[in-house]
Amino acid sequence: MENIELVVLSVIASVGFAIVFQIDKKDLILAGIGGGLTRIFYLIFMSFIPSRIIYVALTAIVAALYSEIVSGIKHVPATYFVYPTIVPLIPGDLFYYMCVGLITKDMLVFRSNAEECLLSLVGLSVGFVICSFVTNFMRIRKLATMAGNSADKVY
Repeated sequence: MENIELVVLSVIASVGFAIVFQIDKKDLILAGIGGGLTRIFYLIFMSFIPSRIIYVALTAIVAALYSEIVSGIKHVPATYFVYPTIVPLIPGDLFYYMCVGLITKDMLVFRSNAEECLLSLVGLSVGFVICSFVTNFMRIRKLATMAGNSADKVY
């Protein structure tokens, strides 16, 4: 039941974030679905992969891929859907407890949460870089193929 609550809250948070970023009302559902899918994949990867950086990176790839696909269908930039979709991946709780450890001078709490927060942020970045690289490569290849086909028709 806890996982269902997390998915529902992720959908709500993603829709709320989309509203703040003034995404069209007709696209709010897609932003919420992206946040829900991100949380679902996060929970799945987290249960099978022990390394935080790996499961966050894989989830970031899924989130970025979802955003790329939906943005291609809607003919908008991918960042239009990326921001609300990644809301469930933001390590706000780790950052909060890291700050609490720093303020209370509990260096064990500070250090452990700082490490986990850093791993999450690096995984998030790596996942997006990988997905961006792959989708950019695919776009370039598609454009080259289209240019090659049109050049053949001209000659």
